[in-house]
Amino acid sequence: MSTEPGVRTPTWRVSRSLGQPEVQAEESQRNEWESRMGFESIGEIIATRKLYFIDESDTKRTVSVFVGLPEKSSDPPGYHCPFQVIGIGTQETHLAQGLDSIHALQSAMILIAAHLNQLNDEIGGKLSWEGGFQGELGFL
Repeated sequence: MSTEPGVRTPTWRVSRSLGQPEVQAEESQRNEWESRMGFESIGEIIATRKLYFIDESDTKRTVSVFVGLPEKSSDPPGYHCPFQVIGIGTQETHLAQGLDSIHALQSAMILIAAHLNQLNDEIGGKLSWEGGFQGELGFL
């Protein structure tokens, strides 16, 4: 688990604005899931996306993108927005920086797009989003 300032233990709540019910996992369930998935805390998850790819054994694998709630940073420039990609790559939690919370969120979207494009190049363009065509990831 990361001990960086400003990085919190996840609350496992999904925003009602996404049309999904609120989910609150017990501490033991969170710890078990975190240890299995290499999950580093991103705090409250405000947005998710599922992507897929067919691996070398013809198995459809899920790749999930989680975006955390932008928060005021203890260090300038002002705000950070955590995000994580699970199911491919290192699964590390990343922090996008911004002057305000919207700027941090915009920075996270740009960094997620760059990260996914790099991973997609590494696996031969087999990553896709159900909302698009093969190789399209849904991030500009």
